[in-house]
Amino acid sequence: MINSIFRWLNWDFIHMGKGIEARYARCSSYWEPHLECTRQFISEHVQPGGRLAILGAGRLLDVDLRKLIPQFCEIHLFDADRSVVRAWRKTSGIAFRDTVVPRIGDITGSLNAWSSGLPSAVRRRELADYLRSLVPSRGAWEVERFDGVVSLNLVGQIPLYWRDRVLAAAGRISHDEEQAIVASMARLQSAHLKALREHACSWSILITDTEYYTYHVDRPEWEVEPALYGGARDEMLSSARRMDKLGSGCWLWHLMPQFVESEQEGVIHRVEATAWRARADALEGPTC
Repeated sequence: MINSIFRWLNWDFIHMGKGIEARYARCSSYWEPHLECTRQFISEHVQPGGRLAILGAGRLLDVDLRKLIPQFCEIHLFDADRSVVRAWRKTSGIAFRDTVVPRIGDITGSLNAWSSGLPSAVRRRELADYLRSLVPSRGAWEVERFDGVVSLNLVGQIPLYWRDRVLAAAGRISHDEEQAIVASMARLQSAHLKALREHACSWSILITDTEYYTYHVDRPEWEVEPALYGGARDEMLSSARRMDKLGSGCWLWHLMPQFVESEQEGVIHRVEATAWRARADALEGPTC
């Protein structure tokens, strides 16, 4: 069990990243409308100048980094998958480590600390209580000063890593433990959204899945599952209390076409994008 936890600590981000890369290779023509909508929304709503943080930069499929480089004195790319650095270096060229700064680590600041207590909780048969006791920490990006922050198709992924680590440690779980897992997943999402809203940046962009649709080509009904757990949707909406909206958008991402990856079903995500600017009394000058 302990070995399993350490395996996840070291490899789950890379494994997921490689999986995304492989799925893109298979489904690129289906993904391109979503990727183009994302790139266009970012391009239209960034506020040039100073330091920019891109959270969940991945392999830069959905952000035009070359277009952004001339607009900022620093662009910090955050991701937990260290295998993406090669793509960052290739895309940014001579700007790498000068204008483009690689930042590898868990964006939530919580997953490794939370995971370290799983073996003991499972062994004592106190998993549900342990999960309910967990409080999210602050990620590295939260304690730094950035002029703009982009959360890039990240919110829906954050809780999945945690859920997989819990299931890897626990194996079979009870209904009570399942509910406790979901509640802890919701806290991770809400913490990220709250941090994005309360960060002292001048502006922010949030792009996130909000619903998952499963379809079968021979059936008229779609199965619908929320991508935001618990109070995460409320956290997203509450940004209006502090920020002035710059723009919003919504589109569908054909993530897994039926007959390409699965003969039985296909998956489509509903994606929402919102750009916010801090109100005038909260604005500060650029950091560089």
